Order: sequence, then structure tokens, then C-alpha cells
Amino acid sequence: MSEPNKGGGGRPGPAKYAGLGIQFAVTILLFVLAGQWADRKMGTDGLFTILGTFLAFGGTLYSLIRHLNKDNQDRR
Repeated sequence: MSEPNKGGGGRPGPAKYAGLGIQFAVTILLFVLAGQWADRKMGTDGLFTILGTFLAFGGTLYSLIRHLNKDNQDRR
């Protein structure tokens, strides 16, 4: 006997990717807050907040692309 397909026909459902959006938002929020904290400590006017935002966006986007490419290769 074979096991039933738990993936819903081999296609990933929306719940599988919902966590990626939450990860994206939380990472950017944390880096923005850390940048604001660093700006207050160093006395800069938003420099670390901007750097944190770009760093979080770039890193999370890179992670998202890698994750989606891995899922795409696994389905082949």
C-alpha cells in the first residue's frame, strides 16, 4: 500500500508560503528597531535605521529566493 499524497496533489498550498511573508515582515521590523536603537546610542539621524532596513530587505529577499528555488528543484 502506498501512502496518500499529503501535499495536495504535489502542489504547495498557500499555508506553506505564509510563513515566508511573516518572516519577511518580522526581520525588517527587527532590523529597523535595532537601527533606531543604534541611532539613539550614536546620535546619528537615521543612518543605522536606513542601513538596517536595506540589510534586512536584501537578506530576507535573498533567503526567500533561495527557498523558492529549492522548492522548485525539489518538485522536478
